[in-house]
Amino acid sequence: MAPKAKAPKVAAKTAEAPKAAAKMAEAPKVEEAPKVEEKKPEKRKAEEEKTKEAAATEPPAKEAKLEPITEKETDALADSRKALTGEISFHVPDTTLNMIPTMGGRVLASLSDGGCQYLIAGARANVGIKAGRYMFETKILEVLPLPDAGGFGRKGAPASKATVRVGFSTAGSPLVLGDSEEQVFFETDGSFCVGRTRKPVCRKFFRDQTVGVLLNLDAKSENNNTISLFIDGVRACQPQALPEGLQGKTLFPHLAFRNVKVLTNWGPEPIKALPFKCRMLGTAADADAVKAKAPEGKDGKYEVVLPVGFPDEGTFEWLDSFLEKNPEYVELSDRQIIKWAASSGMFSSRGWGG
Repeated sequence: MAPKAKAPKVAAKTAEAPKAAAKMAEAPKVEEAPKVEEKKPEKRKAEEEKTKEAAATEPPAKEAKLEPITEKETDALADSRKALTGEISFHVPDTTLNMIPTMGGRVLASLSDGGCQYLIAGARANVGIKAGRYMFETKILEVLPLPDAGGFGRKGAPASKATVRVGFSTAGSPLVLGDSEEQVFFETDGSFCVGRTRKPVCRKFFRDQTVGVLLNLDAKSENNNTISLFIDGVRACQPQALPEGLQGKTLFPHLAFRNVKVLTNWGPEPIKALPFKCRMLGTAADADAVKAKAPEGKDGKYEVVLPVGFPDEGTFEWLDSFLEKNPEYVELSDRQIIKWAASSGMFSSRGWGG
């Protein structure tokens, strides 16, 4: 049987072709886009000038600007008085147990293992200021890597981030800055602190930046009884007034830090010069400074006292009175470590006794 012819289908398609062509012919033509006339350089320049004039007449956008700081400090005058003698350093009783001095006390570091990475180290210099205007400098040389990122309790690890506090304190005040109203200092987060009271006053300072702290106790100065912070030689904030409780007292340079290495500079020249001439603490007049007495052991030997007492029978009361009479001794006890941890920002939701 012969196969069916397919011609009719082809014919049908061929017949539809003229109809499709007719429809395409009836479709509206797409209008061409008008040609943009190219402007001549003279016209373009004139229009740009009009645009600039219009922009100049518009009110300027508001920008957040910091309050300008007017520098009232003046150059230090020549001083013919006897200069301070001896080196500025840190006596062992005026440093915490985790503080490691190197290079004659010019570079300070803190232990960062075995749990010490959570404790703030503190060091108070052996020369204080009672009059005049002097400064010292510090710089973060290295931020130490944390050896342990593990958890601590149910809420994770306690605060162990690197931090530096730099300022002044009275003799005998706690070694961790922030524990007493007898201390004033600046912290890396830009805060100015009097004891535990803090307020933001300036931008943060970081590693490799030279930080200068200036104490003005000059009765003739407009900035008398103030402390100022300079970052890389530039004033970072307005002079901060000393609290009344510290005015008239001898104030000693004081540093507290965690998980960093810091450099101290006492002079004779600053690492970063200020906008005005200011004497470094190392070149202070002897009459303006007070030297802390260095502890001396008997015949070059030092004593260790081991109190023995019955539980809850006044052992710690006796110890408190002993330390008050003998401040050169350092207490080693559970309660002292707990107090140190609390001063460093550690706490327990259940209390230390639980």
